[in-house]
Amino acid sequence: MRGNVVKRPAVFLALGALSLLAAHAMAADPAPPPGPGLDLINERCGFCHTTGQVFAKHKSATDWAATVQSMADRGAEVSPEEAKTITDYLAAHYGAPAPAAQ
Repeated sequence: MRGNVVKRPAVFLALGALSLLAAHAMAADPAPPPGPGLDLINERCGFCHTTGQVFAKHKSATDWAATVQSMADRGAEVSPEEAKTITDYLAAHYGAPAPAAQ
């Protein structure tokens, strides 16, 4: 009987921790804004990795352009116009945060 008393709080503690993690994950990952760039990302980028991996990053426009070009070099089927659309979308919605004022 004593073993059950010890196990129950541990189970409730574990469930509580999982609930907090799930709530944090949901709050930290808002849905990406709609647009033609999102459509292309969903169509072309999800073959090799999750789109969540893309949206977890924040880069400058130059860095996004290099990343998109790197993916194209590795076999992502995107035209130059589509690459620009993707880059523009990512830079607008997932750009690097502005440096803090000093």
